Amino acid sequence: MAGLLNRLYPEDIREIQPKETLDSDTPPINRIDMRRPLHWLAQGWQDLRRAPVALIDGLVVALVGLVSVWLTWSQPWLSFSLVTGFLLIAPVLSVGVNELARRLDTGVALGHAAGLDALMRLGWPLWLFAGLLIVLFNVWASYIWLWLGVLNVGSAGVLGSVDQMLLAFLSSAAGIVSLAGLLVAGAVLALAVFSLSLVTLPVLLDRHCSLVDAIAISFKAFRDNPRPLLLWAALITGLFALSALTAFIALVVVFPWLGLAMWHGYRDLVAWDDR
Repeated sequence: MAGLLNRLYPEDIREIQPKETLDSDTPPINRIDMRRPLHWLAQGWQDLRRAPVALIDGLVVALVGLVSVWLTWSQPWLSFSLVTGFLLIAPVLSVGVNELARRLDTGVALGHAAGLDALMRLGWPLWLFAGLLIVLFNVWASYIWLWLGVLNVGSAGVLGSVDQMLLAFLSSAAGIVSLAGLLVAGAVLALAVFSLSLVTLPVLLDRHCSLVDAIAISFKAFRDNPRPLLLWAALITGLFALSALTAFIALVVVFPWLGLAMWHGYRDLVAWDDR
């Protein structure tokens, strides 16, 4: 009996290890006010003026978006998936812009291949992060296809063009319900992706930690600052919607602008002990 008690209870209280939690394993998070997201946009705009080379990233993303919609115009469910799903995979596409922001912040020379250098340096954590976002994007695309078929707005394969799909959405009660369902589901999924990718890429670039730790820091930042970060999410969504209305032309500026701004958000939110 004595041996059993010795195994169950330590002789010295110092032998008891504190339980590891999200707060104990990650750096502290600063509390920010509602005005900080607007300040990030202002700082991101200043960085864009200092490093206009970031517009190349925006141009590439805008061209990819425009060509993707053009190629899928006759398959509206796929076109709709690509346009709305862009916000799900955008964080990993901004690796080059985030690297430029890091170099501007630390005084490192920008160079001519910042994005490529970052890709080589990050390695597997970046590819795992990309894989995770692609899986979530596929879940979203599958949901759109199934939702359209279930509510009989039209067969997902024969809806015609995108403008015909929009007409089908808005000309019947079933279409309006379907649109509402897509918007609600999209908002829930986008919020989940936003919380796990908020500062993941900046953390990976700045600290070279594991992907799990970077995602945990992102989630913790969102948990501790829900209101200002929901405003930040709304600003991102609004600017992207405006870009889509301009046939993605505005994305040439908006994409690098938001990527540069997010670096400043990361610096505001995450309080590393050595800073």
